[in-house]
Amino acid sequence: MAPLSPRFDVRGFVCAPVEPSTPALSFSIAPGGCLALLGDRAVDLSRVLDTLAGHLPCVAGEVLLDGRDVAALPAGHRGMGLFSARDPLFAHLTVRRNLAFPLEARGMARPAIVARVDAVLALLGLDGCASRRPRALDPQDEWRARLGRLLVFAPSVLLLDDPFAGLARGDRLAMRRLLARVARAQGLTLLLATGDREDVLLLGDAIGVLSGRALLQVGNAAELFDRPACDRVATGFGDANALTGRVAWVEDDLASVHLASGARVEAMAGPGLADDMLCTLCVRPDRIATLFPTGRAAADDDGEDTLPAVLAGLHHMGDHIRLRFRLEDGQEVLVRRPPAQSLTGLVPGRTARLAWQPAHAVAFPFRGEMG
Repeated sequence: MAPLSPRFDVRGFVCAPVEPSTPALSFSIAPGGCLALLGDRAVDLSRVLDTLAGHLPCVAGEVLLDGRDVAALPAGHRGMGLFSARDPLFAHLTVRRNLAFPLEARGMARPAIVARVDAVLALLGLDGCASRRPRALDPQDEWRARLGRLLVFAPSVLLLDDPFAGLARGDRLAMRRLLARVARAQGLTLLLATGDREDVLLLGDAIGVLSGRALLQVGNAAELFDRPACDRVATGFGDANALTGRVAWVEDDLASVHLASGARVEAMAGPGLADDMLCTLCVRPDRIATLFPTGRAAADDDGEDTLPAVLAGLHHMGDHIRLRFRLEDGQEVLVRRPPAQSLTGLVPGRTARLAWQPAHAVAFPFRGEMG
């Protein structure tokens, strides 16, 4: 029987080692939902999940399943299971024995073990390789077996630590689909932690972006792409270009910015932005319009609210054309155009003008560590 999906809340959570600059972690996952955490440091993601699972001590905070704090319970008694590539199968045991071993270690009765293992083998399509040892498995079956070893415990929450690490692209796609199907069938609540943006976009009902162990923003994909909370979300999640400038003025939600190249552009004003402040203007590559003026049009264009640029390189990426431009101050800007766009006459050294709608860019207060 599938477990009931619990609500999963983490409040004021801090795991060791404690760093003074790291804020406490708080988030919520609706019953049967998936929160996908995208992080820039794998070691921090693993430490957070290890602590939530009970394998490392929690310094502060609450870990709540349907309002019940399980932070003081030992690992294995919290109603959640940790899936990680750090936990391989036992090489000397068959798939069936790998799944049965943890239940035997807990003293479960033999008939109950057989019934539970058979059910999980069928759920994951492992019936045909139950008698094989790990070395005889292909990557997908080995991954299924590792997931099955966890599912025999019938956890209601899965903590997924970079679950597709080491898989080739085709295997990764197939195992993403399998995980989504199993989660629906079993009514599982998922917390996924990974450094792969495609994983979080395809599996997450909500996405959290982390820098180290600091949670910068939680939202759906559209919110993170179109309304990033800071420049680190804009660049790290949205692949936005980051241009340095100084704010000329801020009126309502609109900012006028003088870029280091000398051009004046407009963007939405991020939180805390004020007149005469250094800023980082973020604009995604697919939101930038390109114009390649020729002849008299090039001479007559005064460039107001546009950026003079020179095409430095281009690549056809299959689903888009990637254009790389160099501004007058040496900064580079990436632009993505649909693959149907003609490449005739687009050669490095070609002059261009770049522009965007103000609503498609955001200016944030400058952070000292950015160049």
